[in-house]
Amino acid sequence: MTETEKLFETRKDISDYNTSYPLHPSDWSTWKVSDTLSFDDVDDLSFYIHIPFCQSLCRYCEYIKYKKTSDSIEHEYLDIVDGDMHEFVEQYVTGKTILRGFDIGGGTPTALSIENFAMLIKMAAGYARRIKRAKDFQGSIEATFNTIDEKKIAIISEHSDIFSRISFGLQSTNCTFLRDNNRDNGQTQRMADIFRICRQQGVNTINLDLMYGFVHQTKEEMKATMKVVEKLMPEHLTVYELRTNMLNRYPIATAEQRFEQYSHLYDLITGLGYKGRFGMNTFSLIGDYGLSSYLQHRMMKNGSYKGFGIAAQSKNDTGISYNIGKNGESLKFCLSKKTFEKGGDSYKLPPRELLSKYVAISGYCGMIDLSVMEEILHSDPNVVFENELDFLLNNNYIEKIGTMLYLTPKGFLHYGSVLSLFYNRSF
Repeated sequence: MTETEKLFETRKDISDYNTSYPLHPSDWSTWKVSDTLSFDDVDDLSFYIHIPFCQSLCRYCEYIKYKKTSDSIEHEYLDIVDGDMHEFVEQYVTGKTILRGFDIGGGTPTALSIENFAMLIKMAAGYARRIKRAKDFQGSIEATFNTIDEKKIAIISEHSDIFSRISFGLQSTNCTFLRDNNRDNGQTQRMADIFRICRQQGVNTINLDLMYGFVHQTKEEMKATMKVVEKLMPEHLTVYELRTNMLNRYPIATAEQRFEQYSHLYDLITGLGYKGRFGMNTFSLIGDYGLSSYLQHRMMKNGSYKGFGIAAQSKNDTGISYNIGKNGESLKFCLSKKTFEKGGDSYKLPPRELLSKYVAISGYCGMIDLSVMEEILHSDPNVVFENELDFLLNNNYIEKIGTMLYLTPKGFLHYGSVLSLFYNRSF
């Protein structure tokens, strides 16, 4: 047995080997720097705003969020984001800058009060309009059915040149599961009414998020959830696997159970006419990848992006940074700084670490682009990873078409082992 085979076999049953990289916060300590990430030489990027407020805190959620408190605190938060965005745009945006995407997520952006939500969308759209946008630009906003209404949809519609996609978190329709995890989607009829209003207001792309990987999740439960999807028929459908990582140790099903759950969902999804390769987590009815342009630029093209808000992540071709709040600082403490850009963590990363981050994220879509790998490494990945590629191809864990590597069903069962063969370090 070769060293590659041994490494692959030892990682099969370790859930840490997934699409979260680095695996542990200390793994990047060597490359931590005091300087903030510079975008002086970046002409091509995407924006992201993190809104951390939620009406209730879902148990399984790994992201930085806080229980919604007062409208004044929301307003204070948005004021700081506005200041940070203004400073960034003034410093780095030029006539050559192209904005590839713009997502607003959380948390729950639509949990903001109507006045603060209007402030957020107007502010974000205003900055986007100051920058030349890519032809395939499509801004997207995360929402929940119980925090959005006709007025908020109308606000989005007023800025449809920037935000034309809404992504709703459905996850499951199992009432017991939702109740146990502090979540409430409301009645199916309300979901249908929200969809109808979105259509009437001209929102041209809607996404629904589903989740699998929970212990005791049954085929019957997934089938019932897909019945709701069938009534709504969003343009995009995203299937998230519950994955343990450095922030969250929520109990998950075994790899074999998760594979069986995904396979069942895949059959149900494609049976409704959605397109997507086995192993992808995004599906579409409209001939695209099922992603916002921000996610496509970030996950598939290794594009640079700037994150605004508490704990937001940013990346360019030299490293990655996190705004203040990533390490568990309180909301009060973060707000007291009057900016979220100082006090966070920045890492200047060597090419192999940047490659590992790209592979982990792109692997979430079930594919890796060798041409992107070459751009990061400045050398031929077919040579650098000759042994790993030979092993994966010869054992049918991946399929190579042109410059693309695709996870096969066999490879998807052990995606953590597959992806981690391209990681920089042997953990």
